[in-house]
Amino acid sequence: MTAPPSLLGRIVLRLSLTTLAAIVCAYAWLWQMFESTTGTLQNKSLIETARTIAASVAADPAGRPVLGISQAVRDSYARSGGTDGFAVRDRANGDILFAGGAEVGPVPVNLEDDEDGSLYTYNPDGPGPETYFGEAFPFKVGGRAMVVQVVRKSSDTEALIDTVIGDFFEDGGWLAGPFLLALLGVSILTLRGTLAPLRELSRQAERIGPHATDVRLPHDDVPREVMPLVQAVNHAFERLEEGFRLQREFTADAAHELRTPLAVLTAHIDTLEDQAVAAPLRRDLESMTHLVEQLLRVARVEALVLDATDQANLADIAREVAAYLAPMAIRNHRMIEVDAPEDSAVPVQGQPDALFHAVRNLVDNALRHTPAGTTVTLTVTARPPTLCVRDQGPGIPPERRTEVFQRFWRSDRRNAGAGLGLAIVQRTMEAHGGSVAIADAPGGGALFRMEFPEP
Repeated sequence: MTAPPSLLGRIVLRLSLTTLAAIVCAYAWLWQMFESTTGTLQNKSLIETARTIAASVAADPAGRPVLGISQAVRDSYARSGGTDGFAVRDRANGDILFAGGAEVGPVPVNLEDDEDGSLYTYNPDGPGPETYFGEAFPFKVGGRAMVVQVVRKSSDTEALIDTVIGDFFEDGGWLAGPFLLALLGVSILTLRGTLAPLRELSRQAERIGPHATDVRLPHDDVPREVMPLVQAVNHAFERLEEGFRLQREFTADAAHELRTPLAVLTAHIDTLEDQAVAAPLRRDLESMTHLVEQLLRVARVEALVLDATDQANLADIAREVAAYLAPMAIRNHRMIEVDAPEDSAVPVQGQPDALFHAVRNLVDNALRHTPAGTTVTLTVTARPPTLCVRDQGPGIPPERRTEVFQRFWRSDRRNAGAGLGLAIVQRTMEAHGGSVAIADAPGGGALFRMEFPEP
């Protein structure tokens, strides 16, 4: 079974895609604004280059222009393979004073003396793909009018794009990455905080079951969109609790009402003179009486609620159960042994009557399954508070150790039991916050371990 999709993951993914789309749109808008205000990408790159070269030209003591640009820069133009070129010309006659790289072409006729220069294109070999675009920038050195030209082949755009990207990041475009990460971080924290009440609702819902129908989902800090669902679930739990209550009351009332006619029927059977007829009827009536008593005990256990002042002593309960069932054990040629502290109590929070009946059911079950001539042992320990019941019978296979706690389950249908005793034990331990487990006893047999929380 595949795991369901994560709501947090889907929201974060959609926020991320939306943010990326917004950043792409913002970049496109900035790109458009850049082109509309500064010219094409190629023009901006050429203007900056022309101004840099013009600023490097100075005059020597004789008034002659001297190009201060380094030889390395000249060599870079030469290594461009004819894609880049520059030239410094005399404005009066057009003579080239310094040059490097590709041919720059003629000086534009519409060149003005301003800072914007003049943009132009030319093709040295006629129409075709080898078109050059250039920038002519006028300037003066020592009173002499000069012009610098810079050209670049139109098919060479990688360097231009790198220049634009560099300028863009210098102007603040680098903030896009941190902004996206910050937005994702804030979104994740916000969503986790928003979904935290839902996780708490899930933990509360896990506590609800047939034995804890009074638990309700909390309303605190629940998002407004989820509140109708929480209210609907709570109303459903209220209806379920009412149904369980009516079921428990019906079981208790029916069991209680059956006790009187069973007692009357027992009295009538005792008056029968023919004991051959009375004996099997009496055995069947005892089974019915036991079933009714167990049903009544189930109803009481289902409604069991502990009070903070309820206290019980496991050692005393073990001894009381042994004393109560000793006559039946002796009659069936079995023994009951109690191993409990004599000089100290083993206190637990619980109702003594409910625990007495739970332990009695365990011991009664052990006496039914242990062979004649053997002993059922009750062991009580204090840390943690534990009561173990061990028999010497055939034991319980691991695959059936869950089934035995189901109501009306019996391994042997010929047995007179009702199949409710172990279910009562398990429910009693759940009400006391403890647990009951089955293991193999040393030397053979079954070992039932009732473990309680520390008082």
